[in-house]
Amino acid sequence: MIVTWRLGARAIITLLLIATLLAACGPAPGSASSALPPITADGMRLRASGRVFEVRGVNYIRPTGGNEQRCWTLQFGADPNCPWSMAPIEADLDALRARGVNTVRVFLNYYVFGGQRKVDPAYEKDIALGHLEDFIAAANQRGMYVLPVLLIEYPQDRFGPEHYERALDLHVRPLVRHFAGKPGILAWDLFNEPDIGSPIDERCWDWDNADFPLCFPLAEERQRFVRVVHDEVKRLDPERLTTVGMAFAKSYFEPAEAAIRMADVVDFYTFHYYDNEPYNSGRYRQHWYYGQGFPADLRRALDELHQLGLNKPVVVTELGFPSGPGTTRTPDDLRRDLHTALATVREARSAGVILWSFQSSPDELLGDLFSR
Repeated sequence: MIVTWRLGARAIITLLLIATLLAACGPAPGSASSALPPITADGMRLRASGRVFEVRGVNYIRPTGGNEQRCWTLQFGADPNCPWSMAPIEADLDALRARGVNTVRVFLNYYVFGGQRKVDPAYEKDIALGHLEDFIAAANQRGMYVLPVLLIEYPQDRFGPEHYERALDLHVRPLVRHFAGKPGILAWDLFNEPDIGSPIDERCWDWDNADFPLCFPLAEERQRFVRVVHDEVKRLDPERLTTVGMAFAKSYFEPAEAAIRMADVVDFYTFHYYDNEPYNSGRYRQHWYYGQGFPADLRRALDELHQLGLNKPVVVTELGFPSGPGTTRTPDDLRRDLHTALATVREARSAGVILWSFQSSPDELLGDLFSR
């Protein structure tokens, strides 16, 4: 349809003023028209360009159809067994964006991004960095932020002070310097589940296991390590938010006797919630699973963080439920429980959720969770 308009000078000026005001507001979060605005913390809310930003995310582990046994997660071209291709990644990002996703959380392997130089001085991470840049650009072009997790696969027995400089010099500094100040990264996730110490001793699966004397010094050693990483990241990229992907919400304030409280370190809280699936997660019943089941346990974890009184946002950065054969949930149960989880997060005045991809495709995982 073509419509001809005749405007007087006054009308034209009015329209120009309106356009100027709209331009000053900038693109809404999720708009792919320009660089994404930085995410800031404002009390219990995250904001982008002054607007409340609710994280609606997915942990992006590998492209749909990828071989889990061969490549459990993205290697950014560093592993010849995991060939890099943007085409299936971009197809997934398109599917995620169409279902309302505005954030993807991605894991940065310690060895891929620098750590390999300890055993191979000739190793260069430039190719991996280039692929990570491409990934972030592709997500940003679709209006999605990236939440990168540092130090994935970092050796679990190297948290002492003698290891600080190696971790920082080989991995943390090069990555953070490379992306410091650049748009499109929601925050730095400094470490994934440091509160799970089972690679050292199964009894310290939860670092707050007071029944075994090894766990308390293990917890304090890891807290000091994370604090060192935090301080260096903030020095290099001071305007970017930081968080730590805790396995258990309570690990932000437990062990109570520790010299460092992780709740005081981060800009916003992130933790992971799974119920009594998948395999072996029955350990939750012993260590933090409060015994009331879902969703009451999830609500309690959120409430306990708010009750600290530090007025910080909370995001559940891993939440998922296996479904299908061999599990207790049907696809319909999955849809129901994901909607219940999102409603619980919102009712607790929290800032969003990032799903764990137990399901094999964006459609199977998300349904209409973020889009209806």
